[in-house]
Amino acid sequence: QEKPFNLSEAEMQQSVQRLLGKNAAAVLAAYKQAHPGASPSDINFLIETDERYGAPTKVIAARKAAQQRGPVYLYRFDWETPVAGGRLKTPHALEITFVFDNTKIGERYTGGGADAAALADKMSDAWIAFARTGNPNVPKLPQWPAYRLPDRPTMVFNNESKVVNDPDKSTRVVMEKALGFG
Repeated sequence: QEKPFNLSEAEMQQSVQRLLGKNAAAVLAAYKQAHPGASPSDINFLIETDERYGAPTKVIAARKAAQQRGPVYLYRFDWETPVAGGRLKTPHALEITFVFDNTKIGERYTGGGADAAALADKMSDAWIAFARTGNPNVPKLPQWPAYRLPDRPTMVFNNESKVVNDPDKSTRVVMEKALGFG
């Protein structure tokens, strides 16, 4: 399973071509510009993640917010696990151990430690508040506004969590277009 972490430029381009067909070149250009110095494997992981999860989730959030039937809250989990020498970065579903404040139990994925525990404490409080009230705002985190256009405020969870308006806008726009959303 080493290959995905050691793609050559040509292998990465082939992977993106298989995934996005005629839209591959535009998407690759945008992601390379947004992430200068990223390895071919990192670019591939970013594109695959956004194609499968990021872009569809953002489109759903925008559509739900436009309905104005209730607040929508969007987040992105950026905390990188130290496991496997850090090469896993932020694997899919890693945040689940944080949401349920189980970073010690999930040490195999989180590496445990004080940083993971501190973030889990904040995230689990936000999820509890949301479950109880429909609003994830808690004193331990910055004010988390509801998702709305055109600002697209998004809570970015990390050791230092913050709200960012439309994070990675350039790649969001090109990926949504490539997938026929925009």
